[in-house]
Amino acid sequence: MKEPNHESHIRDEFMDVAGNLGGLPTLFSHMDDVAFFLKNERFQIIFANRAFYGRLGFSSESEIVGKEDFGLFPEPLAKKFRTDDAYVLKTGNSKPRMIELFLNQQGLPDWYATSKLAVLGPLGKPVGVMGTVQRYDHADSVPFAHKSVSLAITAMRSDPGGVASLQRFADDTAISYRHFNRLFKEATGLTPKQYLGRSRVQRACEKLMRNETSIADIAVNLGYCDQSAFTSQFRKRMGFTPLQYRKRFSAELS
Repeated sequence: MKEPNHESHIRDEFMDVAGNLGGLPTLFSHMDDVAFFLKNERFQIIFANRAFYGRLGFSSESEIVGKEDFGLFPEPLAKKFRTDDAYVLKTGNSKPRMIELFLNQQGLPDWYATSKLAVLGPLGKPVGVMGTVQRYDHADSVPFAHKSVSLAITAMRSDPGGVASLQRFADDTAISYRHFNRLFKEATGLTPKQYLGRSRVQRACEKLMRNETSIADIAVNLGYCDQSAFTSQFRKRMGFTPLQYRKRFSAELS
């Protein structure tokens, strides 16, 4: 059972070594569309706004203060978050706009843009990590992107399993693949290959929740060479195997 003064103790301990954060946590507490978190050197949550803890199913900030990612997320995701946090703490460098697929409260995959920044102590040494997580509406980039990028995004969103070659989007608009790759990343924050992989996983989640198609058929229909390759990529992105995801979330949907 959590100690009555656990939340204030862990915050006071952090504030003893951190620089002046001003009203930053308070500022983000009033934002509903941007999740904010702050962690100490031990990777424990110090601050989290409603958008962050609510997304994880908690009703108050006190329920999450002191927790680490390994107690909040599936292990593959927690490992990824820990790697990013450790990099920021070690180097003091930020990691801006990392675009990934994560589960929302209903178990459905959404695109999120995460940015992380070091919290510096009085001597300029990193003593924590703060960051924001915001839903990423990748459709916004389509009307303003180069024609090759717009064609590729439309195809990947509508039928990711039908995209057999990324080269064709460059060929169809008479540009080099290298140029297409650069334009695509500028517009979306991802390479075409990364975007296609995430789009396939997103579509797989939809099919798995409907519980109408076998996992092997889903793998083939989405362009994977076999079920093993599909399972490997799905688990890497979502933290569950396709079967685990189906058992958990198709039951919740019914």
